[in-house]
Amino acid sequence: MSSDPTSLAGKEFPLRGRFATVVVGAGEAGITAALAAAEAGQSVLLVDEHPLDPGLMGMDIPWLFGGRLDAAVQNQARMEERIVAARPGLEAAMSAGVEVALGTSAWGGFLRSASSRALAGPMLGLADRRSAWLVGFERIVVATGARDVVVPLPGWTLPGVMGARGFDAALRLYGAFAGQRIAVLGGGVLAAGVAAAARAAGIGIAAEICAAAPLRIEGAVEVEGIAWQEGGAWRQAACDTVVMAIDTVPNLELPDLLGCPIRWDPARGGFVPEAMPGVQVVGDAAGTAPMARAGWMAAALAEPHAVVCACEEVLAGDLRALRPPRYLGAEGPEAGLAALGPLNQDQVKRLTRAGMGACQGRRCRDAVHALVSAERVAPHASHRAPLRPLPLSVLAALEEDPALRANWTGWFGIAAQWLPHWEPVPEHPEFIGGRLTAEDAGK
Repeated sequence: MSSDPTSLAGKEFPLRGRFATVVVGAGEAGITAALAAAEAGQSVLLVDEHPLDPGLMGMDIPWLFGGRLDAAVQNQARMEERIVAARPGLEAAMSAGVEVALGTSAWGGFLRSASSRALAGPMLGLADRRSAWLVGFERIVVATGARDVVVPLPGWTLPGVMGARGFDAALRLYGAFAGQRIAVLGGGVLAAGVAAAARAAGIGIAAEICAAAPLRIEGAVEVEGIAWQEGGAWRQAACDTVVMAIDTVPNLELPDLLGCPIRWDPARGGFVPEAMPGVQVVGDAAGTAPMARAGWMAAALAEPHAVVCACEEVLAGDLRALRPPRYLGAEGPEAGLAALGPLNQDQVKRLTRAGMGACQGRRCRDAVHALVSAERVAPHASHRAPLRPLPLSVLAALEEDPALRANWTGWFGIAAQWLPHWEPVPEHPEFIGGRLTAEDAGK
């Protein structure tokens, strides 16, 4: 009995190293975890995606950078020096024998499960600007931190609107903040930290708006100012940057992909991942401060013309009506959120395309969830590999078992799926290395 050539069974996955512990994220929590593992005598790999490819910064991945980083970020070697200087624990980790890989993103994680019994062991997909590869591990520590929550306020899509994490990275991590005068939105520790950092760096502060209020971010091409209502009257302030320091939420993409339980906990920032055997989640990735965005979200989403998904041009009114994007020119029935009963973000994404853009939903995910959770808390959005946008040239460099490469493009082994519908299907087609064999193609 012959085996299915498209099956993963019996295939090998070339690995670029195997480690007892892999730590993803080289912030304070990640470095601490890596040092602890090294001191216990383990082989340790510590990876961090910074310095980012400037292309990712332009797509606001992983934080809301808002087009406010200067040309210095184009110099990768200089940015690596900045990151090591900003995170002195990296040198201590290297001295302790930790293998450190900067400028390296985790695009996928794979554990043995009911649907992947063919895997020989846990694997992590990594990539830099040139290639992608796999490493094996026994234990993984996820220290990916938190991301910015974007509230769809009028004018938020203008260049110059940043998140608190994006501002911190531009100012402290990269030393490449391009603004001169900021307005800070949000109250509490997050906004206070932004304001303190700005003052310490000599950056002017035009306004600090601590509570949700009617406001608009002004500018023709980029941010030029902000206007808000206070005491029944409108006030204005000129600025070139607005820092949205309203809230952050744990980065749960990798834990979700690995199969960690995800639960809703407003006291820890919203959806938070839980540890599981072989997977530990530490730092802000395991939970942040109690949610502070509800009032801001409610005020912003009450406006039907609020731009929720900038990538796909989806408005709040479009989401409530479950309309397909206007640019598709499609006219269809508007069922509305309430008519279809409980929804989740994956359903809404398929119906409206909100979340399908280049930023992979990072800018709109929280606003969409707030909309679909009017009656009850909706499930979290699902995450799939690749967790970061990767050029095809990078993925093409991934080493593969020759037998796997020869058959991966055949969906369930249906060799003729790539033939134009007007061409006859060969009697016994074979799909080898991305094309029908010459013998069959000529029949």
